[in-house]
Amino acid sequence: MNVIKSRRSIRKYLDKPIPKEIIDKLIEAAKWAPSGMNEQPWGFIVVQDNSLIKELSDRSIPYINKMIEENPKFIGYKKRMKAKDFSIFYHAPCVIIILGRVEAFFYQNDCAMAAQNLMLAASSTGIGSCWVGMMSTLDKDKWFRKKFQLPDNYRVVAPIALGYFENKDIPVIERRLPEILKYF
Repeated sequence: MNVIKSRRSIRKYLDKPIPKEIIDKLIEAAKWAPSGMNEQPWGFIVVQDNSLIKELSDRSIPYINKMIEENPKFIGYKKRMKAKDFSIFYHAPCVIIILGRVEAFFYQNDCAMAAQNLMLAASSTGIGSCWVGMMSTLDKDKWFRKKFQLPDNYRVVAPIALGYFENKDIPVIERRLPEILKYF
C-alpha cells in the first residue's frame, strides 16, 4: 500500500540515464499485468535517445493543438507548450511507449494495467514516472509509425516518461472518500 499511496506523476527529472537492467525489470513487471482472456496484447518501445525523445515531443505539438481546438478544456495546456524548452515528456531521460494489439478485445484496459504495474515498479525503485496521454495523438502519424516500424494492428495506449528525480518529500494528495453506490 505504501508504494501505491506514494507514487506521484513526476514532471521534473534529473539528467541521469536509467540502466538497461532496470528498464528490463520494469517491462517484466508490466508483462505480469492481468489481461482479458490472457491475451497479453502489449508491445513496448523504449526510447532513451534524447534527440529522438525531443523529436517525438516536437511532432506531437500540431496534433495537440488540433486536439485543443476540438476540446477547449485542454486550453490550459497551450500555455505549457509556449515554454522555450517545452517537452511533452518533461525532459525525462527515458520514455516507454506501451502499445496494444487492436484485435485483443480489451487491449486498452489490459495495457493500462500493464502501465500501472510498470509505474508502481518504477516508484518502488526510486524512479519517477508520468503517463503522458497527449503523446498518444501521434498514433496515426506516418513518420512515427514508420520510424518505429509499428505493425498496423498496434495502437499507442500508454506513453510513460521515466527518470530519477529529486525526492523532496512530495506530499500525499488526499483522496476523496470512495463513492460506493450500493452494497448488496
